[in-house]
Amino acid sequence: MIKISIASLQSPTSVGGLASYQQRLAEGLFATAGHDVSLLALTEPSIPSPLVLNGDRMAVEMIPGRAAFQTWIPVLRSLASRPRLLPALQLLMSKLLPPSKLAARLQNTHALHFVGTGWDFLGFSLMRAARAAGTRFTIWPAVHPKNWGDDQIDITLYNRADAIFCQSDHEKRHLESRGVPVKRLVRCGLPPMCKTNGNGENLRQSLDISGRPSVLFLGRRDEGKGYPALLEAWPLVLRKCPDAVLLLAGPGDADVQRLSMIPPANVRDLGCPDEQQKADAYAACNIFCLPSAHESFGIVYVEAWSYGKPTLCGTAPASRELVEDGVTGIWADQQPQHLASSLLRLLLDLEYSRHLGAAGLLNQRLNYTTEHMLNSHLKAWGAAALN
Repeated sequence: MIKISIASLQSPTSVGGLASYQQRLAEGLFATAGHDVSLLALTEPSIPSPLVLNGDRMAVEMIPGRAAFQTWIPVLRSLASRPRLLPALQLLMSKLLPPSKLAARLQNTHALHFVGTGWDFLGFSLMRAARAAGTRFTIWPAVHPKNWGDDQIDITLYNRADAIFCQSDHEKRHLESRGVPVKRLVRCGLPPMCKTNGNGENLRQSLDISGRPSVLFLGRRDEGKGYPALLEAWPLVLRKCPDAVLLLAGPGDADVQRLSMIPPANVRDLGCPDEQQKADAYAACNIFCLPSAHESFGIVYVEAWSYGKPTLCGTAPASRELVEDGVTGIWADQQPQHLASSLLRLLLDLEYSRHLGAAGLLNQRLNYTTEHMLNSHLKAWGAAALN
């Protein structure tokens, strides 16, 4: 048994992909592999709640210094935007969050695993604390190449870590091109983070869409995820598939103007679904569509696969590495005409859609599992892999 500390700016009991990753990793290490896991965070979620692992409630320990950190954020951001001032930023962080105090909490810890980037600032104090405690320091940054997580401050932090986890070969190559030694880069995909008990028929009945073909969009409602493009493409889809229903889920502006161009009978807005509602939506849809231009991985495609659904991805290189065009899904760009044509290909050819969904499910079960994720982490930490 080894002891692992997982730390982040936000509590793992928050909502979002990084929080889900921390929860699944902690659960796997604790429940599956029997390792000792502690969770550290600098800020609490808006609605505090315990993390329950294998029936046990696990407390998330707050790192002291929250008030001072919040006060100094404008100064930290100013320093971070100027590469020549990075030494000053690191010195200031060591004053706000003294590494010696953090190091005392890491006694007998095999690895300190930070979920974040240099722009979270916290990582520099954690790195120094790990070094003071003689503990391995690793990072899960969830980089969106050329969009997030690859600024100079980020690369400075990554170059001081023992390992940096990459969710795709594209991310790995990009960080290498930015100066991170390839020997420190670890490729690691993710298993589905969603519940496995989705009830599609119940959701269909509640939405009054039983028997009608449906397409699910689940993500932030912004241009990067392809939300506006999908709303513009949907009226074109309806010309040849008038019974189709678009299921919309995720945070962000609903975009009333574009929605007004879609007949109310052909769209259902699920808001920001909870975990059970999200699983129900995966189970209910015929096709999963997220035509995003920026992704670090694309966990939603893996989750859709776990329900045997065909997927449509956008132009994000990491997504196109994950989804093999014509094999486990199809590719499209955000040009409405092209997006509509791709959706119609899946909606009108049911046999083709079933084939893609089955291939995606097989791919997920072979390559994107909790065991694969845990073994990648344990190897990077110099620990024994699962049998």
